[in-house]
Parts: sequence; structure tokens; C-alpha cells
Amino acid sequence: MVPLFLVDRFGPQAAKVVFYGCIVLALLLAALTVYLVGRGDGKRGEVVGQLKRENKVQADVGDANANASTARVEDAVRSEQQKKELSDALEATDDPDRQRALRGCVILRQQGRDTSRIPGCGGPPGQP
Repeated sequence: MVPLFLVDRFGPQAAKVVFYGCIVLALLLAALTVYLVGRGDGKRGEVVGQLKRENKVQADVGDANANASTARVEDAVRSEQQKKELSDALEATDDPDRQRALRGCVILRQQGRDTSRIPGCGGPPGQP
């Protein structure tokens, strides 16, 4: 199995060592090449995965910013409506006690509470 030119050049024993040593060396080089190529592919795969994750995060941030700006606009509109409601209630009378009561009623309504049964807030008189 050992080539004759190796036997002629090195002798029978040394030719076996050289021949099988070359085979082992070739296999080791092939294994090292496969390992390094696989390692490089893994790094490239990780880079691609990282880029996908970054793109998703950027898209999520963009969506969050859009939602936040919409919420800010809605909050500003709601705040202006509440200020107008309060100023309209206070301008309805010059009596400081009545203004205080109306301010309380407006604040209760803005908090989402039912003021329909409170006489000072426009509810029917005589009910608790």
C-alpha cells in the first residue's frame, strides 16, 4: 500500500511512517479547515441574528414613539378641554363659595365620578 518511490527513497520502515504521517497530517488539516470555516459561519450567523434583533428593536422603538406622540396629543387635547370646562364653570358665577363648589364638581367629573346625585353639581335637590 505504501508507494514504491517512498520505499526506494526512505526504506520500508521510514516509508510507512512518512506515508501514514502524511495521511494523518492531511486529515488534521481537513479537520482544522472544517472547524475554522464552521466557526466563521457561526460568527456570521450571530452577526446576522444581532442585526435582525437590532432591526426589531428599532421598529419597536418607532412604534412606541408613534404611540407616545399620539398619547401626548390626546393628553394635551383632554387637558385643554378640562381647563375650558373649569373656566366655564368658574365664569358662571361671581360667588366664591359657588365657584369652589363648581370647581369640586368639575374635578369629580374629570376623575370619572358620578355627580348626578350631588345637589351642588346640578343633581336634584334633597337627595343624598
